[in-house]
Amino acid sequence: MRKATVQTYMPVLSKVIESTEKMGEQLNPLFEKLRQAIDNDQVAAMVPAEFNDIQMEFSDGTEQYQKNLDQLKKVGVPVRLMGRHRNLVAAYDAYAQACAAMTASLDIKTQTIDVDAFNQAEKAQETEMAHVSNNVQRIMNMVM
Repeated sequence: MRKATVQTYMPVLSKVIESTEKMGEQLNPLFEKLRQAIDNDQVAAMVPAEFNDIQMEFSDGTEQYQKNLDQLKKVGVPVRLMGRHRNLVAAYDAYAQACAAMTASLDIKTQTIDVDAFNQAEKAQETEMAHVSNNVQRIMNMVM
């Protein structure tokens, strides 16, 4: 078995972070639209096709986050980064689960949102993304 190196690890980490940021930028306007509809009690007034599209985009995003998580789990990790990497994987896993929970809070059939689940997922996403960012920053500091 070949020893994992920073040269093989860092490109995978960079790719995952880049993918996560890109997906977040893509989904944020949709999230804001839902947040506004919830806050103004206008979810039922949304155009059904738009509500459906948002749910599908969220599903795609959740799927991408799961693929990113799988990449993080499979990458060879240099020994000195192992602890930080484990923390990163745990935080990313929790983030992906929070995204899945938010997606699950949207009911296409009835065009309703489980607001409590949506709000919990939003808080969890914020918390876990802060942990992801913190761990990535620490890994970067260890590598530099």
